Amino acid sequence: MSNPEAAPGAIDTPEWVAAMKVGHWYRISGDRPDLGLAATEPGTRHLEDGDPACDPELNPARTSKEALRRLLGRPPLAPWSGRNRFPAITEAWNGAVYASRCGAAGSMIVYGGGHNDYFGSDVHAFDLATRCWRRISDGYVTGTPGDYGAGAVYPDAVYPYGSPLPPHTYDYVQYDPVANELLLLKGQTELGERVKAIAIAHLFNLDTRSWRHGPLQPRAILNSGGWTTWDPRRRILWGHCGDDGGGNAFIGFAPDGDNPDGTRGAWGPLYPNKWPGRANHNAMQIDPLRDLIVVAVHDFDALCAIDQNAPADPPVPLVSTAPKPRLSPYPALEYAANLDRLIYYSAADGARAYAIAAPQGGHWRALTSMPWTWRPVASGANRLDPISDAAALSKYPINRNHTFGRFRVAAFGTRDVGILVRHVDTPVYAIRLV
Repeated sequence: MSNPEAAPGAIDTPEWVAAMKVGHWYRISGDRPDLGLAATEPGTRHLEDGDPACDPELNPARTSKEALRRLLGRPPLAPWSGRNRFPAITEAWNGAVYASRCGAAGSMIVYGGGHNDYFGSDVHAFDLATRCWRRISDGYVTGTPGDYGAGAVYPDAVYPYGSPLPPHTYDYVQYDPVANELLLLKGQTELGERVKAIAIAHLFNLDTRSWRHGPLQPRAILNSGGWTTWDPRRRILWGHCGDDGGGNAFIGFAPDGDNPDGTRGAWGPLYPNKWPGRANHNAMQIDPLRDLIVVAVHDFDALCAIDQNAPADPPVPLVSTAPKPRLSPYPALEYAANLDRLIYYSAADGARAYAIAAPQGGHWRALTSMPWTWRPVASGANRLDPISDAAALSKYPINRNHTFGRFRVAAFGTRDVGILVRHVDTPVYAIRLV
């Protein structure tokens, strides 16, 4: 069977991939990377190097108090800083995507904020070929303090000049390789303590570095804790709400097509929450060869399947074999094309990651009645735990168990590589899966 997830065009294999051993984790950026790699160039070494608050052209010191802060060597404040400033782009319940067509070998794309933590709408990319971070969109940086946070209401969920108010992205972000776009399923009309979510999808084109947004879905409640997967065959971003704030939706958004009102794309039918009271912080992934959605439901410690050909049907529990770990909240569930396996990874498990093989046979009945087979992919000889390593290196308060989409799988020829972004001041990590 062909793989409908295959991205158009050739993707270069980074030079460091050939030196990796299967099942081993490595630091691939920062000041002391592994694999004999040179330190990343200063100014591109960490995600925080692109903090727009630290760019004096974007964020000049407008008051004598702020000028004094900077003279004393304190971190700059910006109108969009929020309570926790730039580190919240990873620590405040935010994910990422792997964009195969951004750079010769693809890039990890990071965007997010949310609540009262961070109001900046900047977008950042870690280029896997150069191993450098760069800010690829400044976001809305011309506002006054009153233009951000509580009391600053934007009915279409977009700041002036088009970038969206940054929500906690959770697992609401995915990537469309055909359009080369970051897709965000939900929006915010207001941040701050009175944060308000809205069902407006957003699209960031990585060629033009510009945002567009979709129409409002007036009945869907896509609040905190939700999760998504990209369906390349149907070109639908499937999303499931969390439970916080009365989340009520399993729904698809098709990002293609311009609308008369200037928005883009269209919503599909609204289906009810499939796990009421159990929907927060799960993860789901299309198995593109077998054409079904697999969901890791941590409250049930089980995998379930959704038939996107019959999206109104209830989910079906799947049978798993040992050595399945206990499923955790905030995980990542990916698909490795060369392995033809789902990959489950949770920061709660440290260095451990798991490959999940589907049963033999491509029919729904076989896939939902026969066992799905788990096996560890981290080698027993591996000596690096990226979670503990990053926690020891970061100078900021961290949310240690948050993974979301900050773990993604990239295919380079016949090799699958897992890429992990942890904190704004720590290396990017990689594990070779095959």
